[in-house]
This record gives sequence, structure tokens and C-alpha cells, in this order.
Amino acid sequence: MHPLFHVPSTEVTLALVQDFISLKIRESLTVEYKRAGEKPIEAVAALANTYGGLLLVGVEEGETGVPSEIRGVPLGEKEKLVNQMGTGFDPPWSPEVIEVPCNEQGDKVVLVVRIDRATVPRPIVLNGSISVRLDARNAKANRQMMRLLLDDPNSQPEPRPSLPTRDLYEHESLFRFEDNDPDLVLRAASGLRLWQGEERTRFPSGLARVVAEALQGTRAYPFLAHLGLQLIGDGGEVATTPWQLTDATSRRVKLLMSTCRADGTFPCRPGAQMVCTVSLTGEEPSSELEVLFDTALWLPPGVPLGLELFVQAFCDSVPIVANAVLPRVTEATVGLKAMPSPPTEIHVASRHRPDGYGDLTPVDLGELLSLSWLGERAGGRAIHQGGETLLRSLVDPPRWDDAVREALVTMAMDWGFPDPKFP
Repeated sequence: MHPLFHVPSTEVTLALVQDFISLKIRESLTVEYKRAGEKPIEAVAALANTYGGLLLVGVEEGETGVPSEIRGVPLGEKEKLVNQMGTGFDPPWSPEVIEVPCNEQGDKVVLVVRIDRATVPRPIVLNGSISVRLDARNAKANRQMMRLLLDDPNSQPEPRPSLPTRDLYEHESLFRFEDNDPDLVLRAASGLRLWQGEERTRFPSGLARVVAEALQGTRAYPFLAHLGLQLIGDGGEVATTPWQLTDATSRRVKLLMSTCRADGTFPCRPGAQMVCTVSLTGEEPSSELEVLFDTALWLPPGVPLGLELFVQAFCDSVPIVANAVLPRVTEATVGLKAMPSPPTEIHVASRHRPDGYGDLTPVDLGELLSLSWLGERAGGRAIHQGGETLLRSLVDPPRWDDAVREALVTMAMDWGFPDPKFP
């Protein structure tokens, strides 16, 4: 996500605005541009009633919806806009409006209007009607949209993550309850709920290529190579396969990458594998885009995974999901490129093995993770899995490492560690 969405207002400079303009981000559900002389108040209302986002006032457009240059608006336009919102909106409300000088004379500014939907007393009514954002345009809400906004102001459109739906034992599980199951699976997951009327029955053609390209520029490959070396130990050799497409339908794309021997064969133990699954979820037409990024680990016998690698796996995989893959998939599917950071979850689960009666039971995580790092533990119950949602206050603006560590602390406290210490 571009810094213009989240840096403090004192750090919003003309250079930052110009950098955003240079990206040629087309108008979308969360981005709009207004020239001098155009009234921006309806755009503010529409963005506020939908996803929130960014409005730049004083920006010329070249081809439809693509910014070309900053022309600015006269001084005093900020005060005029704020007054219009205070008197024209029902209930009265105003987002953050930042004046950025844009010429040497100092008589022109560009207005950066940042709309955080969490602060909006929705629905915002303007001149007796409710406007919403549909793709790259503003429109009057129809009866169904008005009912949603009036009945439950918080029901659209931000997804509410539900941890059990992405449970590693149930949802797109890598565990097959067989002898060659990985010992541990670490998952980062995120999803974007689609606005009413924007549901999809299928992905566009070429989505597998989009996902593969999004993965190429991430830390997935170097971290998997590092992980393989750590698992094999001193003197070992490890190679890494490229991303391979293993499943592709109109509603689902899956790619995987593995550590392997020099001859290209995949070792069950020790070794590691990364799997990225992108899906349209729910009944047709689907109302949510989902991205899962799983790191599967086959550990050396009797050697648990170090806690520092456990932490690093999540610190690397969470931005892959939220920063790299989900925005590209969303852009390709519904035309939304710039977007707020989505709700993101992390999960961990262990394999199953036969007990004395031959029944499969999950292995205690204490056998597979170096949990002694976390300090003294209260209670003696077995730990098989964990899951937590990253704090929105840390995810937007994105401070991924802090958000991951905070989620892991909460997870460890649920495991019985009252004051967990992570490396």
C-alpha cells in the first residue's frame, strides 16, 4: 500500500503526491481524482459509504481515470470543502483533508482527502440521497444498498475474519492424515469481501500467471532456501524448485515450491514446501477473494523447529499475502488496485500420528516447536494448533513485524504462557 494512504499528515509532501501520481493508478473503488472546478463533495460521500479511500483534488486526468499532472486548486478550497461537508452531510462529518502547496507562488494547493471508513457515521446522506462507489464511478445507492447501509452501517464492505473457517485441519488442509504428512504447517491467510453486486462466478483467464508474477518478487524463494539449509544442518546441500502450478480452475489457483535434493527429488524429511492457494469462496456467485500461504515443514527426527524460524516464517509470509498476492488478484478480478490493508490471520497446526489404539491424534506442538523459549507455562494440556488475527491498528498502516509478534504473543498466552518471550 502506498505511503500516501497512511503516513502522518505532517509527512504528506508534494514529492509524495507526485510519486503516487507517477504510478498511474486508475480510479477505482478507493481512489478518485478531481480537477479544479469540479465539486468533490459527492466523491467524498460515495467513498465514505463504501470502502473509504483516497481523493486527490487538483489533479488532471489523461486517459479515462488515469492521473496525468498536478494543477492544484486555489487557496481556500480546503475551507470551502470542509464547510460544505459540515453543512451538507447528514450527519455532519468530515474526513482528513490535507493541504499540499504545489507551486512556487504558494497560491495553489492539491488537497489530499483520506477517508477512513471506520470513522464514518454511515450512511452519509447528501442532498437527500445516498451515494456509493461502484468500480471507478459514483452512483446513487439502489434500494438494496440503502437497506444494507440503513439496517447495519458496519455490514459492508469490510470482511470479518472468522478463524475456524481457515482452520488448518479443515480448510484447504495440507494434512491428509498419512505417513508423509508434514510435521508442521504455518499459514498466513487473508480475504477481501466483495461489494454487493460485484460478486464473481469465476476468475479472469490468466490469473495463474498474475499470481506467479506476484510471488516472484517476494521473499518466499530466499526464505525457503534458508529454511531448507537450517533443516538439513551443517554440510547439507539443498536446492529449490521454481513455483509450479498444481491446480487451476475457474475458481481456484494453487502453486507450490519445495526444497529438493540435487537430483530434483522432494525429500519428505527434512524439507519444506510453500503452497499459495487463491480462491473465490462461498456459493456462486462468490462474495470473497481468499489467499492462503502455507509453509509446510518436515523436521529432522527429534529436532524441533527453532522459534526464531517460526517467527520469521510469519514475518515473511504475511506481507506476501497482504501486500503482494491479494492486491494483484483483486486488481485482476474486480479492477481494484489501491486498497486498504486487509484483515490478515496466522495459524499453526501439527500432524497426526497413531496412538496406542491405532487412532490418529494430533502431535503436541511442544514436540515440534522450541516452546521453552517462551518461558514458564501454566497448565499441562496438549497444544495442537493456534490461530490469531493481526491487529488492525498495526496492519493499517502496515507494520507487519510488530503485528505478527503481537498476534504470536496472544497465541502463546492462549497456550498457557502468561508472559511469552519471543526471540
